[in-house]
Amino acid sequence: MRKSVLVLAIATYAAFSASWSIGPGGLSGWPGLPCSDVLETGLLRAGMSIEYFDTDNGSILRVPLKACWGITKDLEIGGVIPVVPVDNPYDGSIMGDITLSGGWLYEKARGGTALKFTGRLTLPTGERHRDRGAEIAFGGVTSTTFLDFRLSMSAEYSLNGGRNLFNDTITDAMYFTAGGSSFVTSAVLLYAEMNGSTSSEFKAGTGIQYLLDDNLAIDGGINIGLNDFENFELYAGVSWTGDGF
Repeated sequence: MRKSVLVLAIATYAAFSASWSIGPGGLSGWPGLPCSDVLETGLLRAGMSIEYFDTDNGSILRVPLKACWGITKDLEIGGVIPVVPVDNPYDGSIMGDITLSGGWLYEKARGGTALKFTGRLTLPTGERHRDRGAEIAFGGVTSTTFLDFRLSMSAEYSLNGGRNLFNDTITDAMYFTAGGSSFVTSAVLLYAEMNGSTSSEFKAGTGIQYLLDDNLAIDGGINIGLNDFENFELYAGVSWTGDGF
């Protein structure tokens, strides 16, 4: 009986164009595209992905381990531990910067419009030139639904201290993301996004999410730098969602 209720709840959640993948910082969303959803209380989503980056200096292969947990009503917490087995440009550590995040659903209106506030803390466990280092950030995500299409936008203000968050060279930046998603069948969802910041290049990407069953989803896609159309990222991942945690 409990399993049937869970399946019905998850199916209803998916019909609302919700993500079954894990977004930036380990919160609800898709790779590169946050959304305003939060996991229901007791739901756990865990996943991993393989990301290939082609840069001006060489290629990087990264394998982020991700988790998101609905800790209580309208509140989720997430985390990402990036493993870097291949690092040709910098020949650095196998560990990237660990990220801890939280998302609070502030308001949800009829018609699928919602606003979620987010917070993020990135620990300087990675490499100096490859990873951003210590960073604390606060922001918000809003999503709204038009028929079968869902529009999501986010903004985040961050303070970055490199290898030391509290040193004398703290810099700040704004990060922006805009994109949309839509189910094309009951099991296949397409999404596209653009993101950038006041301190780096703009990127555009697109991807696909496929629901294998009531608990398991896979996704994959590509991101391309818009400044030179040369740097790009390919990724593929899998995520599992279950209850009772």
